[in-house]
Amino acid sequence: MILVSATLAISIPAFRVVNLQRRSIDERLLATTALANLGERITAENYWNSLNLERLNQYKSRLINQVDLKEPQLKIALVEKETDLNIRQVRLQLSWKNPHGQMVDPILLSLWFHGRRDSNE
Repeated sequence: MILVSATLAISIPAFRVVNLQRRSIDERLLATTALANLGERITAENYWNSLNLERLNQYKSRLINQVDLKEPQLKIALVEKETDLNIRQVRLQLSWKNPHGQMVDPILLSLWFHGRRDSNE
């Protein structure tokens, strides 16, 4: 009886830790998949000349309603390269809180859009 109770006393906290780790991995997989799908949607629905921050911000509510994460936060940035005005970058950053209420390391995704160059370049 003592051996069984000692085994249970050790096993129950270990199972709890394993369950929290599994949940953390599941959340990261869900977030990664959702962000990748959003990236594909943005790439399919937009062109270099149609990109603007107002249009990109319309995607925020779709993703936040889609994922089952605690307090998800999506940041979208549109960056134009000073060295080459024919390149635009869309940066997506998704973060959320873990079961302990701490912010997790964000998932980042960059999308690149290239404009057309003149034929004399």
